Parts: sequence; C-alpha cells; structure tokens
Amino acid sequence: MHELQENATLFEVNIPEFKQLKASRRDVGLVKEVWDLNNIVMSSMSEWRKTLWNAIDVENMENDTKRFAKEIRTIDKEARGWDVFVGLETSVKNMITALRVVAELQNPSIRDRHWHQLMNATGVRFSMNEETNLDDLLKLNLHDHEDTVREIVDKSVKEMGMEKMLTELEQVIYYVSV
Repeated sequence: MHELQENATLFEVNIPEFKQLKASRRDVGLVKEVWDLNNIVMSSMSEWRKTLWNAIDVENMENDTKRFAKEIRTIDKEARGWDVFVGLETSVKNMITALRVVAELQNPSIRDRHWHQLMNATGVRFSMNEETNLDDLLKLNLHDHEDTVREIVDKSVKEMGMEKMLTELEQVIYYVSV
C-alpha cells in the first residue's frame, strides 16, 4: 500500500483509498483481540478447574470472572455475532453463576446426604472427598441448577439448626436426669 502511494505521488496520479485493505486490517485486529481474550479466559478457567474443593477461593475467582465479563463488553459490537465471542461470553456467564452456586455449597451445613441430593438432581455422580476439585463440581452443570442448589443449602441450614437444638435438648435431659 505504501509503495503504491509513493509511486502515485511520484507520477502525480490520484492515490487509491484502499478501503478493503484498511477494513481487513481492522478486522484482523478485532479477531486478534477476541482470540487473545479467549485464550486468557480459558487458560484461567482451566487452572481454576484443578483447584481442590477445600482450596477454592470463590471471591477471587468471581472478581476475575467479572473482570473478564467487563472486558468482553468492551469488544467491538461487530464481533458479537462470531462463534468464538458467543462461546466466550457464554463460558464467562456460566462460570459466574457456577461460582455463586459453589459459594453456597461451601456452607458448613452441607452433609453427605445433601451432596447425594445434588447428584440426584443433576444426574451426575462423583465422590465428594479431599480429592474433589472445581472441575468435578462444574461437571454438575451448576449454572443450570442454581435454584435446586439454593433449596438444598436452605434445607441443610434448617437441618443443622434442628440438629443443634436436639443436641442442646439431649444435654438438658442428661443433666436433669443425673
């Protein structure tokens, strides 16, 4: 393009505008921006998936995911129809929802029976132990079961309250009988 412009100037000929070349350059820049962000987001999420259950830091992951969502919103509207953009946006939205659900599941009132209820509701089986990681939980498609998880957690909190009350009652009865 520069060579043609120089030659056109030299021979005092009208300089072509190169609209297609400029548009292509802009499109390539936009494609690079989307794919670079996609690589950053997917590599971060891939690392998070390896995190063991007891080490999951939902707050930091949520902050990073919200930052990713903000960056996605700044991308030119022309890219919003591309499959890579739609996939990236969906992945980030699903992760935001899944992390909210994981935060709920970190409630200390959750017992094995509640995990079994969750597995029955999602139709996915896994073993909840010290080897369980975020990926195991994400396979439950938590983003599709947010209400179910909320119900199970609410139920577990109420059950824990009842268990505490029964324990206190047992102690009172024990001391009264002694």
